[in-house]
Amino acid sequence: ISGIRGGTDAPPPSTSSSSLSMSPDPSVVFDNTPLFQSISIFAFANGLGTILSLVGKTQVHVDLLGSGAFALAALPALLAKGAAASRVKLSAAAMALWSVKLASFLLFRILKMGEDTRLTDLFTSFSGTVGFWFFSLLWGAICSLPHTLGSTSSAPGNTTSTVIGTIVYAIGLIVETTADYQKWRFKSANPGKFCNVGLWSVSQHPNWLGNLLIWIGILVMNAPSLIAAPVPTGPGASDVTIFDTLWSYRRLVLACLSPAFMWFLFNGQAEGSLTSTVELAKGKYGNDPEYAEYVQTVSKIIPKVF
Repeated sequence: ISGIRGGTDAPPPSTSSSSLSMSPDPSVVFDNTPLFQSISIFAFANGLGTILSLVGKTQVHVDLLGSGAFALAALPALLAKGAAASRVKLSAAAMALWSVKLASFLLFRILKMGEDTRLTDLFTSFSGTVGFWFFSLLWGAICSLPHTLGSTSSAPGNTTSTVIGTIVYAIGLIVETTADYQKWRFKSANPGKFCNVGLWSVSQHPNWLGNLLIWIGILVMNAPSLIAAPVPTGPGASDVTIFDTLWSYRRLVLACLSPAFMWFLFNGQAEGSLTSTVELAKGKYGNDPEYAEYVQTVSKIIPKVF
């Protein structure tokens, strides 16, 4: 990331493209300040979370700071002015809306539950507490890359990609919210039972599917604005090499780490290779023949089309 060229001079006024073109605009300027601001906000929020978890016994702050940090990181872009304000503000609003929605739901859930036993066990040790909040910082910094990198670009954006990205984001937000609501309602009415209704009848983790779509949508919104004009390094003054062209896509590649990282986490948890989620579920519902059939026939994340 430190190799991304920066700049502070405002580019000549430009208008957004209406075609799905990925051709870079040579007048676009990249300023890394918003990226560093966002990382600093995530570091502060998770550092504060670490301190509160070490000195306190409540878990109320966990989701407020962990998930809510995304909304705080979106504030600078929401308040920014400039030629790229409409694209950046849309991306920031999308991230902030998801953050506030998720943090509010998780706060409501922890207030009802009293505590999350998984966190209770984790927070009993210094290393467990620090490890949790360090991973939370890593999650925030990587997951938010489609927006935070997008906010470094002065490009006004591409209308087609912005519309497509917004639609994908909206679908993801609806899927995640609906899945969380359906599971909460089911668990409240059927304590001790596994949820297999609504979206949970076609996916074992539809909330994770919704989350993936959310970040893919924000990535698509910003994708064309993440490509820089190649800087010639060839023998001639204007000779653009293959390396120059590939290097101009570095921000887009970094932004793609967000959905890739989330897929790695979600698929690893669904498969049981990263956490004990699968074993815990088997311990709860392993004697239920319906559950055995459910895990054998229902897709883990992406529903089967055929």
